[in-house]
Amino acid sequence: MQLTPEFKTAISKLPDSEKDKLLFRLLKKDSDLCQRLQFELVEQGDTLLERREQLVASINTQAGYDPYSPGYLMMDMRALNAEITRHVKYTKDKEGEIQLTLLLLRRFLEEHDAFIVAYLYRAQTLQEYLVKRTQFVLQKLAKVHEDLYIEYEEDVNYILQLLHGHVAPKQASKAKLPKHWHE
Repeated sequence: MQLTPEFKTAISKLPDSEKDKLLFRLLKKDSDLCQRLQFELVEQGDTLLERREQLVASINTQAGYDPYSPGYLMMDMRALNAEITRHVKYTKDKEGEIQLTLLLLRRFLEEHDAFIVAYLYRAQTLQEYLVKRTQFVLQKLAKVHEDLYIEYEEDVNYILQLLHGHVAPKQASKAKLPKHWHE
């Protein structure tokens, strides 16, 4: 429903207590908005680094587990990626999105590249997912200032090297991923 100017004016004229009641009723139905307002109004952005560190800990913990299959490994990565997405949605942390996604890719590739290669015949969907996540990071990196590239260069090139080397060479070539980033 589109809010007409008359409707907005009528709401503005409501007593503050009535507006508060309506606002709280609406917030109960939108947990994402509640989380965002909690971060902005209550925490005032002070917990950004703590929230990032919690995600780093989650990624490191999950990457340390032995995977049951390539499918389960991808499910773990997707669940962590959803946490990163929620973090960005609540905090608007664009730099954190890049850092956390790179950490996710790097940690899982460091820990499980041999596993993925051992199950290449069953890991095609996982390989495609890894390539798509890498493409996503490269798109995000294209939007940041070039002075920040040095922070990400090592991780990005490590990931690209593994993908092109033995983890997903067909998918990386098909997606036209560069073999080296920002030289």
